[in-house]
Amino acid sequence: MDILGQLRSQGSVVVAELSAQFNVSEATIRRDLRQMAAGNLLQRVHGGAILAQSVEREPPFLQRTRLQTREKQRIGAAAAHLINDGDTVILLGGSTTLEIAPHLAHKADLTIITDSLLIAQGVAKHTDITVIMLGGVVRKSELTTGGHLVQLCLQELRANKVIFGVRAVHFEQGLLLDAVAEVMTFRQCIQAAQEAILVVDHSKFNQMATAALGPITLVDRIVTDDQVSPEICAQLRDLDIEVSLA
Repeated sequence: MDILGQLRSQGSVVVAELSAQFNVSEATIRRDLRQMAAGNLLQRVHGGAILAQSVEREPPFLQRTRLQTREKQRIGAAAAHLINDGDTVILLGGSTTLEIAPHLAHKADLTIITDSLLIAQGVAKHTDITVIMLGGVVRKSELTTGGHLVQLCLQELRANKVIFGVRAVHFEQGLLLDAVAEVMTFRQCIQAAQEAILVVDHSKFNQMATAALGPITLVDRIVTDDQVSPEICAQLRDLDIEVSLA
């Protein structure tokens, strides 16, 4: 398997894609990636790997934008269609939610509440969009704000919708994040909105992560890509969660 060759030509690789390409199990691919990471040949990121030499130049958030890029772009466009003129939307920072921002230019009278420096930068240039930046300490790894000041801001705000991503979706363990410190902020955002929309690509399902946000039923709708299995879609709909495939 020429995984390093693909890394050098593409900059990143995805476990599921390598498994299908080389006709081996995902467990085998993950084992090989771990061995190469131990030799400093690559850097593991969620769902795949990137070249080791790029690690010091970019924060983890920008590394993740290289994974499932096409799927995230389609999900972002589909999620933008769910935003109506006049809406107030909490748009939490993430590599998938970032793909929503380019599709908001033609919306009228929007208010976007965000913790993301990149999302704020992307939508602030549009004259018909009001941007409320959640104040707090900048997390350089994610290019978002966080901490107690963000939570104080959220106490004063209400929204029609909150749109966010998570690190993993598990039918028994629920919605999962990497950082325990983010849990309270995410919960406050969900409580502040009339509708909760989760945007995740197919690789996030049946995975695990460190911090439990809550049950899958916290969300009203999930926007994902068309590679998610029909069985997963059926399970979600059985929980009265609407599913949109991009």
